[in-house]
Amino acid sequence: MSSGGAATTTPGAPSERGDRPNVLFLSVDDLNDWVGFLGGNAGAVTPNMDALRQRSLSFSNAYCAAPICLASRTSTLFGAMPSDSGVFDHSEESRAVARTMVKELPSLPMEFRSQGYVAAGAGKVFHGSAADHWDRSLPVEQYAPAFARSREEFQPPSYDPDWASPYDGEPIGDGVGRGFGLGSQIDFGPSGAAVEPDSVTADWTIEQLKAGFAAPFFLAYGSYIPHLPWRVPQRFFDLHPLDSVQVPEVRSDDLEDLPDAALEMIDKQRILVTLQDNDILRHAVQGYLAAISYADFEIGRVLDALASSPYADTTVIALWSDHGFHLGEKLHIRKFALWERATRVPLLLHVPGRFASPQTFDPPVSLIDLGPTLADACGFELRPEHRGRSLLPLVESPDSADGRPAVMTWLDGNHAVRRGDWRYIRYADGSTELYDRATDPDEFANLSGDDAFGDVIAELDAFLPAGP
Repeated sequence: MSSGGAATTTPGAPSERGDRPNVLFLSVDDLNDWVGFLGGNAGAVTPNMDALRQRSLSFSNAYCAAPICLASRTSTLFGAMPSDSGVFDHSEESRAVARTMVKELPSLPMEFRSQGYVAAGAGKVFHGSAADHWDRSLPVEQYAPAFARSREEFQPPSYDPDWASPYDGEPIGDGVGRGFGLGSQIDFGPSGAAVEPDSVTADWTIEQLKAGFAAPFFLAYGSYIPHLPWRVPQRFFDLHPLDSVQVPEVRSDDLEDLPDAALEMIDKQRILVTLQDNDILRHAVQGYLAAISYADFEIGRVLDALASSPYADTTVIALWSDHGFHLGEKLHIRKFALWERATRVPLLLHVPGRFASPQTFDPPVSLIDLGPTLADACGFELRPEHRGRSLLPLVESPDSADGRPAVMTWLDGNHAVRRGDWRYIRYADGSTELYDRATDPDEFANLSGDDAFGDVIAELDAFLPAGP
């Protein structure tokens, strides 16, 4: 049983705590649309997220504000688009702005705290330390249990000596191999670790639900996986036999119709080339799928604990990912781009009594609207400076969604918008891309050079921040 000051040994029944629902906030790192209910990869094995979808509203075209952790999470948790906040990437300039925001602005957990909620969280929710944004009565080791222990315990795990490496256990090129440094390398295989960080975080989250809360709660579980390294227990690799792994279609000519600004964003470490040249792209895809299945497993443990708690019928559940990930699409590995695979994310919302059965909302939406949507579901509004707006009115009136399309930013001055079936990208130098996803879901054909689409481009461009 947890000793946290916010938890009580006797859970308060919902009727004793008022009618306000609780919130279980499930954030996942680097998870694209390779989940069963979105169909991004037919080999995905995500039974727990799929089961949650069966009693939730699924936003089938949800998009991050930026295809990088810090900028996306800052936007979602503080309600400021990158073009407004100046948090674009992981540069020291962006980190400095984010640190100031953490110190001076109320985050989503703090806004719930201002409404009388206990706000508690662990794992990767913020991108870095934000202890003051959780309930101050919780001891430091409960803010992020995976970091409270010695960091050595959670360094890249020891490798399984019985695993037959496709590259003999040694790095085979820049950014590819067994070595791992700050997420800059592709690294995959069974972990052989005695303990996984996400398992510790899930244990802590489950303990809070078992101990109970004396007030409505905002409880956040942050999964680090499937962020690199894709090192998870062997049994999750076993779910994805190598001969059944589906590798994304990679066209050698896919970059021929792209502007120079887009080519500058393509993986400069040539990781894809290294994987292809060594015939291990399929192994990397297997590693990512295995990591997703492990993330799903830990999320399932948390959801099972909620289902067994007194809060099962009084808790709003939100599941989301900060951005997507390329596994070869557009000849690109990793995120850091404005195409579909790097920006589309799962977004599920379960509201007891409202979305008790599967519903789907297809128009594109942005993660910046997640906070206001949760506040709306709990009966209050966030501060007016928050740039997002609740999605619930859009669900009731889908025709109005075109007026609020999803906008994405990568680095200063590069933006994309998803509206209807269109993806339009405008780079800082004024060059553009346009894709009709109704006829070209893989975004192979850039239509921006065709004068027939001039009116479409002009209409979409109006939704983007002012150009250079």
